[in-house]
Amino acid sequence: MKSFFRHFQNYTLARKTKLNHQTKHGSTDQHINRQRQKGDNYTRIMIVRDPFERLLSGYIDKFFLPSPIFWKKRGRYIIKHFRPNSSVKEQSCGHNVTFLEFIQYVVHVTTREKNMEEPHFTPMHTHCKPCLIHYDFVWKLETIKWDFKHTIKHLPNRKELHIDGFDFRMDKEHLSSDVISRIAFMFERRYDIEKCITFYEACQRTWRGFQMRGVIDKNHKFPLISLPEDFNVTMYKDLVMKASNSIISKSKVKSQKKEVFLESYSLLPVNLLEQLEGAVTKIDSEMFNYRKSLRLLLQEYKRNNFKP
Repeated sequence: MKSFFRHFQNYTLARKTKLNHQTKHGSTDQHINRQRQKGDNYTRIMIVRDPFERLLSGYIDKFFLPSPIFWKKRGRYIIKHFRPNSSVKEQSCGHNVTFLEFIQYVVHVTTREKNMEEPHFTPMHTHCKPCLIHYDFVWKLETIKWDFKHTIKHLPNRKELHIDGFDFRMDKEHLSSDVISRIAFMFERRYDIEKCITFYEACQRTWRGFQMRGVIDKNHKFPLISLPEDFNVTMYKDLVMKASNSIISKSKVKSQKKEVFLESYSLLPVNLLEQLEGAVTKIDSEMFNYRKSLRLLLQEYKRNNFKP
């Protein structure tokens, strides 16, 4: 999603398009509707995602990848409550939360301890309020390119905006931008990361994250056995892009994302999966027409150890 809007912003700036933008996320009041009643002309869009995919993506971003802010904010809580006999370091850092523990946390806070909920993981309908706020369009992340084009066609002043020619492609330029963003964050937080894991391990985790997202072949190992003293963002980015450019079968590598999804959810006990589907994902699945259960999908899946 970030790639899409970054590309769109660059496109509009390059054409000096005057496009006002206002974000109201997680609103608990009816400010947006009150503004509409006053006669504003904003087009309101809600962007949703498969709730199961969203949870896994949130876990990878906030817990598996080096993210000391979330390790401290939620990781320590998760380990304290859902890992018996955890070590002092684990309780202090919260750096190695498993996907199973993460889902236990999500189910627990949704049903019992809402004060510990995290907006990144709570169902979309709870903080976007589609029953209170009138949205003109609902986009799905899975079809965002086509949803965007459909919306543009229905904007009354679209010709004045000069954005009819916008097209989003995940080419090398935009891939490189995403890679740099993730790597730069890791280097910026190096001091805090090294309180819990070595920076070499952080680099390995980030490499693994790119494999999970289908940027690098899962069989392409992290190429360094130690980090040079002058190791920096550019050097790491070059390693990732070199590995990405060496991919022979792009479709095979893209399938790694599905593989990670199946592997991760196959690790959950049936009763926990049922709780997740009943208490967390159900309303979003029904409201936005996504799959309601993973049980049939997982029945015939055979694990191959490509998991977070």
